[in-house]
Amino acid sequence: MAHHLLKALIPALILGGAAAALSAPRKPFSHKYHLKQVTSCENCHKDAAASTKAGDNLLPDSMACVTCHDEVEIGQPNRSGVDKFNHSIHVEMGNLAAVLSAAVKAKTYLGSDPPSAEELAKIQDPCTACHRGIPSSDSVPHGQKTAAHFPHMADCLVCHAEIRPPDSCGKCHVESTPNFRPATHTQEFVDRHGDKDFPRQGCAVCHGRKFTCKGCH
Repeated sequence: MAHHLLKALIPALILGGAAAALSAPRKPFSHKYHLKQVTSCENCHKDAAASTKAGDNLLPDSMACVTCHDEVEIGQPNRSGVDKFNHSIHVEMGNLAAVLSAAVKAKTYLGSDPPSAEELAKIQDPCTACHRGIPSSDSVPHGQKTAAHFPHMADCLVCHAEIRPPDSCGKCHVESTPNFRPATHTQEFVDRHGDKDFPRQGCAVCHGRKFTCKGCH
């Protein structure tokens, strides 16, 4: 009797264990940990140095992971909203941290939250000059997409300095994107951005260095 009962329970136990394994939350991906196992970003992102299109899938393939992992699940890359970008040209330029640092020191960096000169001076891997924060990133949620480590537009404008909205937007951005409006541009922003004391630092990133109220109104 006990033998038959156990035999009947085994399939249920197996299925239950499999379901629990599938439903168990996976750990966030840690760039910090993995960069201690390889010598550079290109060890995993093998196609990045030769990429000439912004739409290329530059995530690691499963073969980059099988040395340590029996099973891997790699999703699709996050769309950045940029249509035209050539990694191969920028990789040949080497470490751009010094160029960014010079712009920050000269106060020509247009972003509202510029990186510090100290932060940029510590960058050794050329990839992380633009993809900043990767070496300390320890919590990319599994199966989720994040733009936290994408280059900032203000980084690009250090060299690509011509800003003539809306004509210059299409040089980099997907032309079919219906709205470039930042998430900060809420209804409150629309109502208050004309106030005398409203902070305008960073506006030049989209509107150009010589923007005026009459340029839009």
